[in-house]
Amino acid sequence: MNIRCSRLAIPARGRSLLALLTAAGSLSVGCGSDGSGGSTQPPATGIAIVAGNEQQGLPGQALAVPLQVSLSSATGVPAGQDERVAWVVQTGGGSVPGDTGLTGPGGLASVPWTLGPGIGGNSLRAVWPGHDSVTFHATATGLFTVLGGGNNVTERYTSDLWVADGYGYSGTWGFRGVQGNAVKIWKLDGSGAPVLTDSIITPASGTISDVQVSDDGHWLVFTAEGGGAGGNPGIHVYELTSPGHPVFRAKTVVPNGLHTGTLATIGGKLYAFTAKDPGNCALQIYDLSAAGSGTITLASGTPIPDHYCIHDTFVRDGYAFVFAWDEGLYVFDVGNGSHGGSPAAPALISHTGSQASPAFGGQTHNGWWFWNPTNGEKKYLFIGEEGPGTVGGSSSGDIHVVDVSDFNHPVEVASYNLPGAGTHNFWIDEPAQRLYAAYYNGGVVALDISGTLSGNLASREIARIKPGGNGATYVWGVMLYAGSLYASDMISGVWQLGLP
Repeated sequence: MNIRCSRLAIPARGRSLLALLTAAGSLSVGCGSDGSGGSTQPPATGIAIVAGNEQQGLPGQALAVPLQVSLSSATGVPAGQDERVAWVVQTGGGSVPGDTGLTGPGGLASVPWTLGPGIGGNSLRAVWPGHDSVTFHATATGLFTVLGGGNNVTERYTSDLWVADGYGYSGTWGFRGVQGNAVKIWKLDGSGAPVLTDSIITPASGTISDVQVSDDGHWLVFTAEGGGAGGNPGIHVYELTSPGHPVFRAKTVVPNGLHTGTLATIGGKLYAFTAKDPGNCALQIYDLSAAGSGTITLASGTPIPDHYCIHDTFVRDGYAFVFAWDEGLYVFDVGNGSHGGSPAAPALISHTGSQASPAFGGQTHNGWWFWNPTNGEKKYLFIGEEGPGTVGGSSSGDIHVVDVSDFNHPVEVASYNLPGAGTHNFWIDEPAQRLYAAYYNGGVVALDISGTLSGNLASREIARIKPGGNGATYVWGVMLYAGSLYASDMISGVWQLGLP
């Protein structure tokens, strides 16, 4: 059906029918300024956000700025008054006074938005029926609480942390009053608080840099570096004959040591993806499938330029994301099969950044490939940048959000900066779509990472805490376990935090 007119006035009760017909594609209206019915102005097609996006607020409270959209033609000419806009709450459980509203002068429509009762992301879609829609996002903020632990390691600097099956395992770093050659073993009491029960001492090592328990809870693996000639740097494997009771099974000594190590099971075998310290920097992948009988096999060694070398590696779905400091990000197929790679022969997919042209801050430190449970996207890689700092005093470096929809062309789309502090390790709660970041002297930060991410993520901050207080906080790592967040603080030990 075509309607020709000089001016077509639709009574209010008929507008919903017009919207339905337009949405269905069965009605077109052409009105020229000369009344001939010719189309001298493009049909209205666009809806855009004007105000109110990416706000922070308290749960159950109205946001400070009402949401506002503009409707316009393809050439930017504002739509007229009384165009209908539907306001549809998507996530978070918030509310608006009415499901629909009408545009006023200039094609503008607005509505106040009250956030839902929970902490974290809220989203709302503004729909111009038959045309297009836009999505607003807001973050409901909260508070961390200290539940237990803390001030429980005073003779050494605490490093990495892993929690599994009711126990925690934390490494130690450098020299404080004593050399950092210990893995501390913590039993979680009935409230989840860490209680020190035992330690593994690795003689002639300078630092226990990375600690991890295998997914099946059967193996405790850690990497060590330093210690000088005749030392014990390298990879150490212990069998957890029962939770919290490691028994030594195998080790491989590597000159200068291994800076970090990440466990992953590929093809039914357990592997450790490690970062070899200089010289001859490399991604060294160890086959641990025979560690129970005392054998660790080097599956492959992939050279990385001898600048800072690799800092950390994230492995998932047969892909290894290698964070190589001044060399930037490497992506390898190590068993997915998309590029024919395996642990024995990693296949390089892409390398972004170099010492001459550093990417993602230039000091590419660690990362997490985020799998969004809401829409199934595997789009974002969160990368931590570690800049210069002094233990207990200062730090620097941002979180960079990189779109890896195309592994061959990673593109940064967003970032988060905490003034006066820099990020180290972090942990993502994917079901809740939250990132928890260790921020050294800045403490622990929680970010809402739901929805589409772009630009400055300052408004996505949910909460932050310095568990040891000002001057006594320098958080190395965090891990979510059994409803609590556990944090390893270089100065004050292992903490149990209540989630915001």
